[in-house]
Amino acid sequence: MAELNPYVVLAILITGFAAVIYFIRQKPQDGDALKVMTEWMKEIKQETVSSKQRTEDNLKDLNKAINERLDNAGRVIAGLTKELGGMQEIGRSMKDVQDLLKGPKLRGGMGEESLEMLIKQVLPHQHFQTQYRFQSGEVVDCIIRINKELLCVDSKFPLENFRALVKSEKEEDQLAFRKAFFKDVKKHVEAISKKYILPHEGTMDFALMYVPMESIFQEIINEQEVQDYARSKKVLITSPNSFYHYLTVINNSLKGSQINEMAKQIQRIISALKQDSDKFSGNLSVLTKHITNAKNTSDSINEDFRKLASKIESAHVLQLEEKVAAPLEAGRASPNEVGREEIKQLTIND
Repeated sequence: MAELNPYVVLAILITGFAAVIYFIRQKPQDGDALKVMTEWMKEIKQETVSSKQRTEDNLKDLNKAINERLDNAGRVIAGLTKELGGMQEIGRSMKDVQDLLKGPKLRGGMGEESLEMLIKQVLPHQHFQTQYRFQSGEVVDCIIRINKELLCVDSKFPLENFRALVKSEKEEDQLAFRKAFFKDVKKHVEAISKKYILPHEGTMDFALMYVPMESIFQEIINEQEVQDYARSKKVLITSPNSFYHYLTVINNSLKGSQINEMAKQIQRIISALKQDSDKFSGNLSVLTKHITNAKNTSDSINEDFRKLASKIESAHVLQLEEKVAAPLEAGRASPNEVGREEIKQLTIND
């Protein structure tokens, strides 16, 4: 059964009580009608109790849902408050960083550290050197050794006029600060070209200018005049992202040079081994000839010795026959007896 509106229930109750009072005042003409009215009142009472219970249950559920929403809202507000505190802390930290960046020396130090960190991540230590000093006394932030030449890299941080350019709202102020900013960039390019492109001291005929902030770098490369000026001075302007790409290319080139050098060393070793092999082969051939000649000589000596032994044996037999024949001629004994005695004696003497 659908829930009844509390006002409807109240109206029904009032109507029911009025009807009851009316029937009570009237003489009961019909007992069945009174009975029906009594049953109807009981149903209305039960429905009123049920409706009240449902209403109370709905109110409890509604209160529970509202409390849960309030709890969630409280947690969200607490989280937002915490995040807001964190954002305020970040804001204070950013302000501290901005205050630090106001000093040119501090900016230069941060740029140099950023430059050194990138180089150390990509290149082996033997291929670069920081704070390299030239004969003139000038010190460049870093040099990279490539095929016995030096590639100079210097960090520059032209921030003052760039910051003013970003903060300015009027168009004339933006034009003035942009002009001053590009002038600062050109000064840095001129200084790098003059101080660090020194072929007579082993440098390459160009150098790199490292700008440690991408936003400043983007502002520079968007001005074609500045790019043309840097190109005329043989200075390549880079940012952290582009400089990392250049380092990767340089590192691959260095690896290729190392592989070529190793290949040359292997070729030299193989050539030396071939010379040693040819020399050994020649010596082995001579030794083989000597051994062959020695064998032939040995065989000849053996053959001569065999012949000599055969002759000695023949002479020995003749000598024996002569000794046997002499007694026979004198008539002293029979040939068999003399022969046995002489042979025995010769055998003992031998």
